[in-house]
Amino acid sequence: MTNKQLIKKRYNWLIYCGLILILIAAAWIMIQNNGMIEFSADHDITVPFWHNWVIYGALLLLILFLPGSSSGNNPLSNKNRKVLVRQSTILTTLALLLFIGLLLVPKADVFSYFPLFKIVLLLIAPIVMFFIYRQKRLKTERLLNHSYLKDNQWLYPSIITIMWIALYYFSPFSSPEVPGYEIEWNVLFIGALVSFLINSVLEEVFYRVWLQTRLEVLLGTWPAIMVTSILWAVWHMAIQGGESADIAFSNVIVNQGVTGLFLGFLWAKYRNVWVLIIIHGLMNFPLEVITELF
Repeated sequence: MTNKQLIKKRYNWLIYCGLILILIAAAWIMIQNNGMIEFSADHDITVPFWHNWVIYGALLLLILFLPGSSSGNNPLSNKNRKVLVRQSTILTTLALLLFIGLLLVPKADVFSYFPLFKIVLLLIAPIVMFFIYRQKRLKTERLLNHSYLKDNQWLYPSIITIMWIALYYFSPFSSPEVPGYEIEWNVLFIGALVSFLINSVLEEVFYRVWLQTRLEVLLGTWPAIMVTSILWAVWHMAIQGGESADIAFSNVIVNQGVTGLFLGFLWAKYRNVWVLIIIHGLMNFPLEVITELF
C-alpha cells in the first residue's frame, strides 16, 4: 500500500459517520413522520423514503458492477497538494455559507434570495478564486478549457441514465403524479430553464466537478463522495422538508443525501458532467413542460 493510499485510508471514518447520520435520519423520519418525506420544494406531497433508497441503491450497484474504475482517473491527482487543500477549504466554506445563509433568511423570502446566494457563492466566488490562483501562476483548471467537457465516456453513463429514467419515472418506486402549475406555459418554461441553469448545471459543476474532485485527491473517493453529498443535501432544508428543523434536516439527509451518493459515484467513476446535468435536470424539470415539448 502506497503512502497516498495510507493517508486516504485515514479518512474512511467520514464514510462511517455519513452512513450513521443517514441511518439516524431515517430512523427519525420513521418515528416522527411514519417514514414519509417531501421530495420537492414545489409541493408538500410525501412518499416513503425507502422508495428513493431502492432506486439509488440499485443504481449504485449497477455503477459498481459496470466496467471502469474510479482509481487513477482523477485529473487533479498530480496537482500541488497545498493548492488543492486551500481550494477545497474555500469551496467547502462557500458550501457551508450557502447552507447557513439560507437558514438565516426568513422562510417567506428564501425563494427570492437563494438564486442570488447561489450565483455569488457557488459561481462568482469560485471563479474569483480560480482567477487569483491563475494570476499567481499556480496550475489550476478553468472550466471552459478543461477536458471535463470533452472526450467523455458515454456508453456506460448512458446505460445508467436509461436505468435511472426507468426507475425514477416508470417503476413502482417512482414519485406520484403532482398537481400542475397554475401559470402560463411560457412562464413555466422560462422559470424551468432558469432553474435548470441555477440548480442542475451550477450545483453539479460546484459540488461534483469543483469540490468533490479535489476532495477525492485529499481524502479518497468515498470519503469525498460522502462529504460532498452531505454538503449538497443540507442546503435543501431551507426550501423543503417541513417546518420543524429536525424533520427538515432528516428529510434532506435521507433524500438528497442518498441521491448525492449516486451522483458522486457516477462522477467519480466516469467523469461525465453532461450525464450528471441531464439526470439532475430531469429531477427538477416540470413534467408538464417535458410532455408539452415532446
